[in-house]
Amino acid sequence: MATVEKVRKMKADARKRSKQRVETKNELASHAIIALSELGYARTGLRDIATLSGRSVGALTYYFDDKIDLISYCVRLYKEQFVRQIDAAMSGHNSSTSIMEAVTSAFAWAIEHDAHKHRLWYDIRSQALFEEAFRPVVREIEDNLIAMVVRFLTRLGRPVDNGQTMYFVLDGLFRVHLQAALEGDTHAPQNLKTAMVAVLDGME
Repeated sequence: MATVEKVRKMKADARKRSKQRVETKNELASHAIIALSELGYARTGLRDIATLSGRSVGALTYYFDDKIDLISYCVRLYKEQFVRQIDAAMSGHNSSTSIMEAVTSAFAWAIEHDAHKHRLWYDIRSQALFEEAFRPVVREIEDNLIAMVVRFLTRLGRPVDNGQTMYFVLDGLFRVHLQAALEGDTHAPQNLKTAMVAVLDGME
């Protein structure tokens, strides 16, 4: 019996350490992504990230293998949060009109408040054309984004057989209006909403 209890305690301790490790990595990533989103991939090294995020290089290298590992983790973490935000925007609404308003507003909010973080995603997606190490995380994120768009289309009662194509259309709209917002266009969030509604209404 004592052996069984000991094993249970060991398992519980292992789960606690694992949870603490994930929490620490998420905390480091949340600070690092701010630095990365300001400077971009090419202009930052681990020392720059450590300085700008208020952490030591040792802390970063303890939890992440290298800059690519850190950036991949940061982008994955942030885009997962974005997907949850869009899913949350869909919940609690029944009519297609209210769902459309809630989701397009969430996309617009992302451009208005988190433009620099989303810019990092496009930076890394472009880097994946040259850096093979980025390709798995980019594929994973895009698969999640496509699935999100399919859920959105389903809630709107639109056809989902072209979900991947619609993802690329909406992604293109998002990137163009993100660029406009980064250039100082204060109308970019509302223009994105208008463009998304026009495209989605065209599916009816």
